[in-house]
Amino acid sequence: MKPRWSTRLLRELAFIVIIGTPVLLFFLVMAPRSHAAHLLRQLRTVQVEQTRFTAIEALARAYGDSAACVGDNCLFQFQNAWLHWLRLAPHTEFSVMIRREGGASDPGGGVVGSMDMAMLVSPNTYTNRGGAIASAMVFDHMDADGLPPYDAAITFDSKGQPGRTVVRMSPRASAGEQRRAHEFNLGCLTRVGGCRTSRQLLPAVWRGVRRIQTVRLAPPLRGAAPRASRWSASPRPRPLITSQTAAAVN
Repeated sequence: MKPRWSTRLLRELAFIVIIGTPVLLFFLVMAPRSHAAHLLRQLRTVQVEQTRFTAIEALARAYGDSAACVGDNCLFQFQNAWLHWLRLAPHTEFSVMIRREGGASDPGGGVVGSMDMAMLVSPNTYTNRGGAIASAMVFDHMDADGLPPYDAAITFDSKGQPGRTVVRMSPRASAGEQRRAHEFNLGCLTRVGGCRTSRQLLPAVWRGVRRIQTVRLAPPLRGAAPRASRWSASPRPRPLITSQTAAAVN
């Protein structure tokens, strides 16, 4: 009887491992995307120059190891660590950096002075090894004289693919512009094969583009010249980003 009982137990354990491992991996792979999506929903009510920073610090504590506040900065990070470890996708990271305006001793711990969001795709865990494949960044800062409330720029790689999308906006940006700028494609965190262009990372910003024009940033030197684009992402006229600004982004 003992050999039979042992054999049955081993079979049941093997069955549990065979069934349980994929289920566990599924939850490990999906967790970063789920947490990032939950954070984006919570950040809809956060307003630069208005939201108290103590609310951001409390929010960071709720995300455990995925968030940390040091001094006047709170950082939230979510990565496709398991997919990358299994070599099923390039390393992809979504992060949010929120900075304090004012002092910690001010009422409410000061206010939110800026909120920067970024999604980066790189071949290795550390983006300084091999460079980024694609990136999308949104800088939501306080009003600055002479700058439009909403500006966007695209740069292309040597193959003509959109490699980087950069959005700069202030609290004066319209509700629609703010919404589009925050609609990151978090599916890139769980996608087998990953996302390869900035258009995939932040597709909402590209919707409704009425005009796109290639701008050469430097004279051609034997090979293809680096390129950037300037465009209007709104049905109504907006100040177009200049080639100098696009060059600065690079």
